[in-house]
Amino acid sequence: MDPAGTLKQQQDLEIWREPWEKEMAKLPPDLRRPFLDPRPFNIATHARKIIDLLEEHGIPCCVTGTKALCYYGAPRICSTLEFCVPTEQLATADYIFSSGPAKENYTAWKGRQPGAEAWVSGSLYHTFPRYRLNHDGHLFGFYLVPSIDWRFDCAPENFEYSAQKHIPYPKLNLFAQSLLERQDTGDLQDLVDGMDLTEEWGEGNLKFDDPGTEIREATPQEVKDDPINVMFGTEVYELPEGPTDFREVFARLVRTKSRRIGLESPPGLYDTKYRAKDSPDPRTRIRFHV
Repeated sequence: MDPAGTLKQQQDLEIWREPWEKEMAKLPPDLRRPFLDPRPFNIATHARKIIDLLEEHGIPCCVTGTKALCYYGAPRICSTLEFCVPTEQLATADYIFSSGPAKENYTAWKGRQPGAEAWVSGSLYHTFPRYRLNHDGHLFGFYLVPSIDWRFDCAPENFEYSAQKHIPYPKLNLFAQSLLERQDTGDLQDLVDGMDLTEEWGEGNLKFDDPGTEIREATPQEVKDDPINVMFGTEVYELPEGPTDFREVFARLVRTKSRRIGLESPPGLYDTKYRAKDSPDPRTRIRFHV
């Protein structure tokens, strides 16, 4: 890549120079930063290209997982993206990158230790299509994940788009509901802290009385028969038996926000570990990495 970034990247960034400078002018001089170099934002640029390619073939998609948490204010490190596509179109999406028009740019990849990843994550991700980008200076990978795994309808009306890169993410209530039903409390905790969610917000936007389903319940038989599942045992992918009090789980995460604020944060200046008092919604800030 050109040291200054591609011409297209420079043009995309340039329209945000004036808003960036206005935003910096509101800050004390010692907190102001110069306008951005396009090079650190390759992942978001790659994401937009993949989204365009899928949409050209009539496949709606959105970015979920760690990158969605970044969009909603949790500064997580992310080098592998998750693209949620309609379950019935997963095979078509896979074909685009494995045998179709994008096969020259991407290589199918199972990861270095897919079995270990499956055991640690407790997910079915090792069974989903996964690719690496060819001809790139750093390792960039992505999954194609069926919408049934995320438990929401992967359709444009359920997406919202980032301002700078125009990347689709699941709407906040759907993302939170999915994390709740999947009982992914670590990610849900970061979502609560990134967006400073409240119990009142939860009552108005979440369905606490939905029973939830086991992750494996609706998966195809060939996934259930995957050798890694046989090796480790299927219980690694199953949620705990019995009813789960989703309202209590969410309330507990909300009520403990202040306990998660680190000692490095000045006392009294933060509402959560990610949000300073009176800070704006992170989605309203100028950000080029999401």
